[in-house]
Amino acid sequence: MTTSSTSTRSNQACLCSGCGADLVFNPTLGKLLCPYCNSAKTVMGSPKTVEEQSLDEWQQRSNQAQTAPLSAQALEVECHGCHAQISFEPPDVAGDCPFCGTHITAQAQTANPVITPGGVLPFKIGRKAGRQRLSQWLSTRWFAPSSLKQLAQHESLKGIYLPFWTFDCQTRTRYTGERGTYYYVTKTRRVKNSDGEWVTETYEERRTRWSSASGQVSRFFDDILVPAVKTVDIDRLQKIGPWTLKNLVPYDPSFLQGFRAQRYQVSLPNGFTKAKGVMGSYIDSDIRSDIGGDEQRIHSKDTSYTEETFKHILLPVWMATYRFKNKPYQVMINGETGKIVGDRPYCPFKIAGAITGAIVALGTLWGGYTYVEGEWRFPTWLTQPQLSIPWPGSPSDSPLPSAPEPTDSAPSSPPASVNSAPSPSDAPLDTPTSTPDPAFQKAMTFAQQAAEQTQTAQTRAEWQTVANLWVQAIEALKKVPGDDVNAPKAQQKIQEYQQNLNYARQRFEMAP
Repeated sequence: MTTSSTSTRSNQACLCSGCGADLVFNPTLGKLLCPYCNSAKTVMGSPKTVEEQSLDEWQQRSNQAQTAPLSAQALEVECHGCHAQISFEPPDVAGDCPFCGTHITAQAQTANPVITPGGVLPFKIGRKAGRQRLSQWLSTRWFAPSSLKQLAQHESLKGIYLPFWTFDCQTRTRYTGERGTYYYVTKTRRVKNSDGEWVTETYEERRTRWSSASGQVSRFFDDILVPAVKTVDIDRLQKIGPWTLKNLVPYDPSFLQGFRAQRYQVSLPNGFTKAKGVMGSYIDSDIRSDIGGDEQRIHSKDTSYTEETFKHILLPVWMATYRFKNKPYQVMINGETGKIVGDRPYCPFKIAGAITGAIVALGTLWGGYTYVEGEWRFPTWLTQPQLSIPWPGSPSDSPLPSAPEPTDSAPSSPPASVNSAPSPSDAPLDTPTSTPDPAFQKAMTFAQQAAEQTQTAQTRAEWQTVANLWVQAIEALKKVPGDDVNAPKAQQKIQEYQQNLNYARQRFEMAP
């Protein structure tokens, strides 16, 4: 069943008592302001606090949940470019989509009902202040196209309330795993000293002793924030945070006057599933702390969730979107704090000009023009770089003497720079080879593949592939012998790749 709160008193509250015009919420004043006669009116709001709703009760009465349009006069239109559903109030019009920049021509209709927002974080950064921050941000974008400056225009910046879910719950997790404790064994190896002589040295090789572990951990989660939109970059949206949720006020349609709102695109059940993914990383951390030791392995975990509650809230964002070579670019500003994050294209002509200018400047600094036989000439290194600079992979008219090819055996004669190099008969039979163990190179290949796929991974299947690659890289590094030339670096990479693996698993849990 759908309920609607269309009251005449609510409509009159958004009209100017002086001239009858529609009032607009002014973030600087925190009041409704008439754009014609400057009459101000306080948003009455609700005396109640923002209340949590029981998730279990909502699921039991999902067919009778309280739903309503965002306001009595709200209209809604769908962008045919990104399919975002945008709500606004007359006399405002749809105009351009704040998410993809497409001009909206579809006919607006009465807004569809949604789960009634429990709270809203009103705009505190006004349009003027938002444009100033945008101009400052644009001024620091090197090699950006000149058209990027159009974003700072008044009509390019749009204020919109984005939907979020927040979740609270108590968790209890039973787990089984293993505790790893480091111990060291002393080993010897043959190495060359600074004089080129073979010597024996001792070193400590780290090993891990594993033992079984099990137990239970508990944690209460408060206000796990989950974006309920799909039309913006979620990572960028998270970067403009944090949000001061303690400043939430009970929802009142008056806060939407002069702004737009996006209806949620992530359902409440799906939102809670994403929240569980966020909770999972904290639970894993609790389990590892409970296991103790130097390393931990988690074999299984079983989490129960109780006392689940949620809120549907609206958070303020200023958005500027424009298209460059038919590709949309977004810039977002936190409507509460003013923090700005965005992406931008690069102008190839400006980059080429900068490179050319740098070459000319470098030539001037390196000696400028040289006067030869009564003529001013560029230095040879600039006009014929192949004669003086050995560029990798390019032929040279005057190649430098090449180094001797490496061989498996000791050199037949000592280098000129070494006064007392050992002869072949003096070299030990167990001379360690300088060639790294193949396991290290194999690990680097897996890591490079994982890093490349991380840049484009979106779905759970793609993030699972990334995680598998990090696991393969870690396992390959563990096979590098302790006396290998890359052994210390392998141990360092294991810790780095473990962090990357944890990140990939977290994104796997959050992916659609």
